[in-house]
Amino acid sequence: MTYRCDSCGESRSGSPTLTVTGRELCPRCHDLLLGAAAGMIAGGGVPEAVATAGLFARLRRWRREGR
Repeated sequence: MTYRCDSCGESRSGSPTLTVTGRELCPRCHDLLLGAAAGMIAGGGVPEAVATAGLFARLRRWRREGR
């Protein structure tokens, strides 16, 4: 199955991750969304949420690529 990511617009194969708002995201965009949500929940505002999103996405990519 192919789909187009609702965030970055990239065409991908496989199955998308469906968000609670109904958006279909690729793994990279989903990782950024989860990281930003975690940063906002932890508190501190937008700068900390952006930093947490970047760190979380890098860790997930490192784990997916097999270290």
